[in-house]
Amino acid sequence: MIPLAELRRFALPHAHAQGIPADVIHRVMRTLGTDVKDEDPGAWVHEWSSLGTAAEARGRDLDAVRCYAMARFPYVDGPFRQAAQSACVEAFDRWRKRVRGISRLDLPYGENGFACWAAGLSTRNRLPLVIVLGGITGTKEQWAPVLAGADRLGAAVVVTELPGVGENTLTYGTDSTGMLTYLLDLLGRAADASRTCVVGLSFGGHLALRQALEDDRIRGLATVGAPVREFFVRAADHKPLPRLVDLTLSHVMRTPVDRLPAALADWVLDEERLTRLRTPVAYAASRDDEIAPPSDVELLERTVPHLRLVENDVLGGRPDRAAETRLWLLSQVLRMTGTAGTVRRAASARARVLRARHRLARASAGDPA
Repeated sequence: MIPLAELRRFALPHAHAQGIPADVIHRVMRTLGTDVKDEDPGAWVHEWSSLGTAAEARGRDLDAVRCYAMARFPYVDGPFRQAAQSACVEAFDRWRKRVRGISRLDLPYGENGFACWAAGLSTRNRLPLVIVLGGITGTKEQWAPVLAGADRLGAAVVVTELPGVGENTLTYGTDSTGMLTYLLDLLGRAADASRTCVVGLSFGGHLALRQALEDDRIRGLATVGAPVREFFVRAADHKPLPRLVDLTLSHVMRTPVDRLPAALADWVLDEERLTRLRTPVAYAASRDDEIAPPSDVELLERTVPHLRLVENDVLGGRPDRAAETRLWLLSQVLRMTGTAGTVRRAASARARVLRARHRLARASAGDPA
């Protein structure tokens, strides 16, 4: 069972990143109880799903998407989270048909498959490609605002999920780079895949780093908290990890928790490999990240030739921090693709303003920036 305290701690950045109002988040958190069945009031799934149902009744499908994405967090472990997962996709599908310009791709891969949402694909006018890849808990539907604004970015945007997450029925492993190779090969018909930038969150960023080492079509990588070395070393040494992370990795890797240390032992990206990386990397780091600790950041600074780094105290733990990180990522992606200069400059300027405000507030409170 997922500890409620860890649900609260790990889900909060996801809620802020989706733009769920702080008062809504706090209201849900106050109602949660321990040892409550998923279908009963006070349960995580019940409370967030109820908000999703209410949003649907008001015709607010995008709000419903956000609430259902929280309800199925961190992974589908039974019928009630599965219902939330399905409702999330259905609400997104209704929303995207109204806004137009967003298509669905259902892609077979081996004996399984995965789905994507896409905007800006065209065989007549092949634009640079931006692939967005979430982590082990994030669904593709949370990227609705990026897809809705794709026409202003001068790039084709495709969002998908890690193996084992959401609608992706593949198994997550070191060979998951094959999924990205297949996706780039396929999308090259309707986008300029030779100018690909990947936005990868956490473990999605780790997968993108692996891909970039072998695939020169990836011209840029923007990531938040991608684990590089320390997490995998700790796991291999049987050092305790958060229970939520253990259970989620066990789910997406289809590996029992007690076998995770052996399964993760060869996931480390070492110095020798990182020094060979020629892809520009933009990395947003948090000083208190349990998955990508400061030692990973120091490793990247020593080894990655083309690194842009921004460090914050808590990434996504507050609405302003989440907004700042989103804007910084957007500005870095557009810098790498060389498109939408006006949008890039505006996003970069807004991110700097939010960062300056945070530093001023910390200084006024007597805390280090």
